[in-house]
Amino acid sequence: MAQTIPMYPYATGKSETPILDELVRKYGFSNISWPIALIEEDRTIAYLYEMNAKNKINLLMDSRPGSRSKLPSYYLNFMSNPRFIFPRAEFLAPLIQGQYSCSYEAILESSHYSTVDLDYVWYRGSSFRGFELTTFYMEFTSHDRARTLISQIRKRPSWQGPEGAHAFHKIVDSAQDLGVEYYVVCANTTSKVGSDLKTDGNVCLFPLNHEQVALLQAGKAPNDTRFMKFQEFLAWL
Repeated sequence: MAQTIPMYPYATGKSETPILDELVRKYGFSNISWPIALIEEDRTIAYLYEMNAKNKINLLMDSRPGSRSKLPSYYLNFMSNPRFIFPRAEFLAPLIQGQYSCSYEAILESSHYSTVDLDYVWYRGSSFRGFELTTFYMEFTSHDRARTLISQIRKRPSWQGPEGAHAFHKIVDSAQDLGVEYYVVCANTTSKVGSDLKTDGNVCLFPLNHEQVALLQAGKAPNDTRFMKFQEFLAWL
């Protein structure tokens, strides 16, 4: 599976301040994580948790979901000097070389691995919840309008080509393996380029599973959508 190149500089691995601030306030920084599934020949072989200049969510010791299939997890620190991987894993050493600011840059130059990441995952005291954040510049003026715009997501470059929605299916697989109750959160942005969220706008969210991905790939709106103000979404977290 070819790795998708971001369409703007912070398309990958950047946490959005309004969301992160609310998660930290409710659950504490150590209960928030950002898992990355490392894929080799279409098979997930490990989960990575990294800290880099764009995203400092992951801590060396935090509350992370465990793999039900017993896959290993590794912590990569791009901010320390020297950089390090814990526990030590020689096969991952090329990812933290000095020319890379994050593992994604190394993956882009390699045809050996690909990755998908779960944007936000947090521990709620007895279970894990998470979501994939997808942004839209065209305003969600109503629930019906939001569902119509979401149904067109397959037209995006990341959904094109023979792999189609392959990455989203991999995200579902990872969330299920990690025991995370996972959603897609669709929110408006303040401009066409970039990901600054429209905090006085609306949000549409829905649970993510393979059936939902199939609906989106067919150009249909997902099931079980919920429509709310952005501030109501923060309360939902």
